[in-house]
Parts: sequence; structure tokens; C-alpha cells
Amino acid sequence: MNRSLTPIAGTLMLVLAASCSNQPQPPVTPKSFDGDSKDLKTTEIVATLDAPLTQGKNTIWCASFLSAWKKLQKDLAGEPVALEQAPPEVLSLNNAADPRSEIPPEALYVAVGWKPKGILDKIQRELKQKFPTKPPPVFPDIRNDSFVAYAYLEANVKFPLPYFQSREPLEFTDSEGRKAKVTSFGIREEDDYAYKKLRAQPKILFWKGFPPMETGDPKDQEEEKFEYAVDLCADSSSSQIVVANIARQSSLADALAYTEEAIKRHEEKIIKNPDYSRSRDLGPNDVLLIPDLFWTISHRFSELEGKSFTNTKLKGQRLDVAQQDIYFRLDRSGAELKSESKLYCAPVPIYYVFDHPFLIYMKKRNAKNPYFAIWVDNAELLSPWDSKTMGQKSD
Repeated sequence: MNRSLTPIAGTLMLVLAASCSNQPQPPVTPKSFDGDSKDLKTTEIVATLDAPLTQGKNTIWCASFLSAWKKLQKDLAGEPVALEQAPPEVLSLNNAADPRSEIPPEALYVAVGWKPKGILDKIQRELKQKFPTKPPPVFPDIRNDSFVAYAYLEANVKFPLPYFQSREPLEFTDSEGRKAKVTSFGIREEDDYAYKKLRAQPKILFWKGFPPMETGDPKDQEEEKFEYAVDLCADSSSSQIVVANIARQSSLADALAYTEEAIKRHEEKIIKNPDYSRSRDLGPNDVLLIPDLFWTISHRFSELEGKSFTNTKLKGQRLDVAQQDIYFRLDRSGAELKSESKLYCAPVPIYYVFDHPFLIYMKKRNAKNPYFAIWVDNAELLSPWDSKTMGQKSD
């Protein structure tokens, strides 16, 4: 009888909250999606960062599946994983750098082993110790002669100060020119000349091109090719979350490389001219608006499933389930921020408004590679604006 492998790259939790609690805070907006990736029309889940970006589609990558794959490769196969009639994803997974060293150790759990040797009990026991609030994983219909590669990644970045929820819809224009009204958070136009501490929380990692003088004419923004990236919580210690307004690249890997190179060049300018460091800060009347994202997706890498291993140590065994569950929430997440004293000056405002396709990624601070990335190409996973409920929300 053939043995079967069930690699389950567990839930990725990215919770951005102002609370000091480790518990996720109640969301400001309801989930935009909760279900199987098969039910998504314009979103793709990819196994590696070098997978091409498909025109018109959101693209999501998470390091939990790759972490489980690398654990399997090292501890059981002892060599690159080989499957019969292997799809291109197998070569990409084998060639990809092991992400485990670039994930905060407190955020990741990975295990691999045989069911007869107690791997299921081991996973449930150790996971409970490391993540006490996580429900124990379930392995339905797993055969007695099978083995499991499992990874769970949970990363929390807490905002010391919550951002504001916008009272007005943000009109998001996707790569096909379709427009959708969505909810957003950040620092709004009506917050000008105030909230000095909140304005110090994000940092502009780079900007290039000439910022539009006003928000009313999107054509100006397109002509100037104004690009920028923002670290939403520059004081977060272990991880950072970056949102980048850049031109679409051929893959997530290229989008990340483009952004990181632009950040590097910006830092070099600051070293040469310390006065340039002021470009990192939001001005007293600058605007920062980011769409809310809150969703859960369960994805099966069906192109890998049902194929037999040809590795010497795994030959004759079959990969039955290759699954990844991702939970992601990005919103203001916090209690009301009280007003601070106002400043009085009259600079020209800059609008850092993410109302066109953009990149989000999360990585260990100062690491080379991220452990989560999404190219937001359309509004499928953005929280839709509901005037009946959002119009009633206060700061």
C-alpha cells in the first residue's frame, strides 16, 4: 500500500492592531471574503514569488507553504523533492530560498514526520505551547501509514496609535479601469495640521516623480508617475509592513526587488544629504489612505496533488493534499485617537492615496526577503463601501 503525504501549510495570520493584547481586535469592517479560492474570480494564490503576475488579477504569496516544503525536502527527502510528471511549480519550490531563517522565530512553527511515530500529537502539543489561542489543527481522513509536513505562521504588528477610519468611500480603480467604492483608513484631509504623534508613526521609505498638487485630477498623477512606499509602523520591532504604490511588474519577486531598490537609493540620498531625511516624514497636511483588507482564503495547490514521489526515500508515496489557509487583516484596528494640539503652517499637501493597484508585503525588519506579499490589482479582496454602516461610524 502506498503511503501518502499531507503537507498542510497552516494559517497565516497578519493582525494589525493598536491593542497590547495578543488577541486580534474586532474588525472595523466585515470580511470581504471567507472561503475556498475556487470561488474567487480575480485572485490567484502562488507557491513562489517568481510566479508571473496575471493581468487583471490579485496575486498572493505566503511563506508558510514554502516553509513546510523545505522542511520536507531537508528532513524526509534529503534532496530536492521530485514528483512524477512534475509541474513547473516543483522546480520553483525547490529552487526558492528557504524562508524560515527570515521569519521571526516566534511567528513560525514547522514540523514533519510520520503518523505512526506520533507526529499528529506532536504538532498539536507543540503548537498549543507556542500559540495558545490557536485551535488545534485537524487532519481529516489521514491514513495510518502517512506522514505530514505542517507549517503555521502567525505575525502580529500592533500600531501604537490607531489610524482613522475614513468617513468617505475611496474610489479604487483597477488595472482594467473598473472603479469600486471601498473602505479605507489612514490620515485624512480633515486631519490636516493635527495629530503630530500619529503622523510620526508611518515613514515614507521612498518617493519619486512629482507629486500631484491636488487629488482631483488622476491624470496628473499618471503623467508624473508618482511612486512611493510607506512603512505603516516604523517603530515595530520584529516585523514591518510596507505598502508600495508602484508600476505593475512581471512577478511579485520583481515588484519586491523594484521597491527594495528604490528604498535603497532613497537611503543613499539621505546619507549624502542628511537634510533629505525630512522626506521620510508625513507633512502636517499630507494625506495617507490605504484600503481595508480582511479575508480568509483556503487554497489547494491542485497541480501538485495526486502525484507520486520519485525520491529514493519517498519513492512510491503520493502527495495527497497540498493546502494553504491564509487569514489577512489590514485596517485601522484600534480605539479612538484623541485630538492633539494643532500646528500652523502652509506647506503644499502630498497625497499618498492607494487608489490604484499596489503592493503590500510583510517581512522581518532588516531581512532580505518577505514572508507575505500581495499585489492588489482589483477590488475583489477590498472591503466594499456600505453607506448605511460606514456612514455611521465615528473616529
